[in-house]
Amino acid sequence: MTSEQALSISLGLQGPCVIARLTGDFDFGSAAEVRDRVTKALDLTQPPLLVIDMQAVSVCDSSGLSVLVYLHKAVTASGGRLLLSGLNGRCKHLFAITALDKFFDIRSTAELAIAELSEAAESPPFTD
Repeated sequence: MTSEQALSISLGLQGPCVIARLTGDFDFGSAAEVRDRVTKALDLTQPPLLVIDMQAVSVCDSSGLSVLVYLHKAVTASGGRLLLSGLNGRCKHLFAITALDKFFDIRSTAELAIAELSEAAESPPFTD
Protein backbone atom coordinates (compact mmCIF):
# COMPACT_ATOMS: atom_id res chain seq x y z
CA MET A 1 0.00 0.00 0.00
CA THR A 2 1.35 3.43 -0.91
CA SER A 3 0.64 6.69 0.82
CA GLU A 4 -0.15 9.67 -1.34
CA GLN A 5 1.42 13.01 -0.56
CA ALA A 6 -0.32 16.03 -2.04
CA LEU A 7 1.98 18.16 -4.17
CA SER A 8 2.90 21.64 -3.05
CA ILE A 9 4.41 24.17 -5.43
CA SER A 10 6.58 27.04 -4.29
CA LEU A 11 7.24 29.64 -7.00
CA GLY A 12 9.66 32.52 -6.77
CA LEU A 13 12.26 34.64 -8.50
CA GLN A 14 15.95 34.44 -7.80
CA GLY A 15 17.94 36.80 -9.93
CA PRO A 16 16.80 36.32 -13.53
CA CYS A 17 15.35 32.85 -12.81
CA VAL A 18 11.89 31.56 -12.03
CA ILE A 19 12.25 28.81 -9.44
CA ALA A 20 9.56 26.15 -9.05
CA ARG A 21 10.12 23.91 -6.02
CA LEU A 22 7.92 20.84 -6.02
CA THR A 23 7.22 18.75 -2.91
CA GLY A 24 5.17 15.54 -2.84
CA ASP A 25 3.57 13.46 -5.58
CA PHE A 26 3.89 14.91 -9.10
CA ASP A 27 1.21 12.83 -10.78
CA PHE A 28 -2.10 12.95 -12.63
CA GLY A 29 -3.77 14.70 -9.71
CA SER A 30 -1.28 17.58 -9.60
CA ALA A 31 0.07 17.85 -13.16
CA ALA A 32 -2.46 20.38 -14.48
CA GLU A 33 -1.89 22.72 -11.52
CA VAL A 34 1.89 22.59 -12.01
CA ARG A 35 1.52 23.27 -15.74
CA ASP A 36 -0.84 26.21 -15.20
CA ARG A 37 1.00 27.88 -12.32
CA VAL A 38 4.48 27.52 -13.79
CA THR A 39 3.33 28.64 -17.26
CA LYS A 40 1.91 31.85 -15.72
CA ALA A 41 5.16 32.43 -13.82
CA LEU A 42 7.18 32.26 -17.05
CA ASP A 43 5.91 35.75 -17.92
CA LEU A 44 8.05 37.14 -15.09
CA THR A 45 11.31 36.89 -17.06
CA GLN A 46 12.15 37.27 -20.72
CA PRO A 47 13.54 35.14 -22.11
CA PRO A 48 12.22 32.65 -19.55
CA LEU A 49 14.86 31.04 -17.37
CA LEU A 50 13.28 28.25 -15.34
CA VAL A 51 14.61 25.93 -12.66
CA ILE A 52 12.32 23.13 -11.52
CA ASP A 53 13.62 21.73 -8.25
CA MET A 54 12.42 18.16 -7.79
CA GLN A 55 14.50 17.27 -4.73
CA ALA A 56 11.39 16.74 -2.58
CA VAL A 57 9.28 14.96 -5.22
CA SER A 58 8.37 11.52 -3.89
CA VAL A 59 6.59 10.21 -7.00
CA CYS A 60 6.55 11.32 -10.64
CA ASP A 61 4.35 9.55 -13.18
CA SER A 62 3.76 9.95 -16.91
CA SER A 63 1.48 12.96 -16.31
CA GLY A 64 4.29 14.74 -14.48
CA LEU A 65 6.76 13.87 -17.23
CA SER A 66 4.32 15.19 -19.83
CA VAL A 67 4.10 18.54 -18.02
CA LEU A 68 7.89 18.79 -17.86
CA VAL A 69 8.16 18.18 -21.61
CA TYR A 70 5.40 20.77 -22.23
CA LEU A 71 7.22 23.35 -20.09
CA HIS A 72 10.53 22.60 -21.80
CA LYS A 73 8.95 23.22 -25.21
CA ALA A 74 7.27 26.43 -24.01
CA VAL A 75 10.50 27.80 -22.52
CA THR A 76 12.73 26.94 -25.48
CA ALA A 77 10.17 28.26 -27.99
CA SER A 78 10.49 31.63 -26.22
CA GLY A 79 14.29 31.55 -26.40
CA GLY A 80 14.77 30.54 -22.78
CA ARG A 81 16.24 27.61 -20.85
CA LEU A 82 14.86 25.10 -18.40
CA LEU A 83 17.03 23.18 -15.94
CA LEU A 84 15.81 20.43 -13.64
CA SER A 85 17.49 19.88 -10.30
CA GLY A 86 17.59 17.50 -7.40
CA LEU A 87 16.28 14.33 -9.01
CA ASN A 88 16.15 11.69 -6.28
CA GLY A 89 16.56 7.93 -6.72
CA ARG A 90 13.08 7.06 -8.00
CA CYS A 91 12.80 10.09 -10.27
CA LYS A 92 16.37 9.68 -11.50
CA HIS A 93 15.60 6.05 -12.41
CA LEU A 94 12.39 7.08 -14.23
CA PHE A 95 14.28 9.69 -16.26
CA ALA A 96 16.95 7.12 -17.14
CA ILE A 97 14.54 4.40 -18.34
CA THR A 98 12.55 6.91 -20.42
CA ALA A 99 15.76 8.51 -21.80
CA LEU A 100 14.52 11.89 -20.58
CA ASP A 101 17.83 12.29 -18.79
CA LYS A 102 19.23 12.90 -22.30
CA PHE A 103 16.44 15.35 -23.24
CA PHE A 104 16.58 17.58 -20.14
CA ASP A 105 19.49 19.51 -18.68
CA ILE A 106 19.70 18.21 -15.11
CA ARG A 107 21.80 19.59 -12.26
CA SER A 108 22.34 18.02 -8.86
CA THR A 109 21.08 21.05 -6.90
CA ALA A 110 18.84 24.04 -7.49
CA GLU A 111 21.69 26.31 -6.44
CA LEU A 112 23.93 25.00 -9.25
CA ALA A 113 21.11 25.39 -11.79
CA ILE A 114 20.34 28.94 -10.66
CA ALA A 115 24.02 29.90 -10.78
CA GLU A 116 24.38 28.52 -14.31
CA LEU A 117 21.33 30.32 -15.66
CA SER A 118 22.22 33.56 -13.85
CA GLU A 119 25.73 33.51 -15.32
CA ALA A 120 24.37 32.84 -18.80
CA ALA A 121 21.88 35.72 -18.46
CA GLU A 122 24.69 38.12 -17.55
CA SER A 123 26.97 37.08 -20.43
CA PRO A 124 26.73 39.21 -23.56
CA PRO A 125 25.71 37.36 -26.70
CA PHE A 126 28.58 36.16 -28.88
CA THR A 127 29.15 38.18 -32.02
CA ASP A 128 31.85 38.01 -34.70
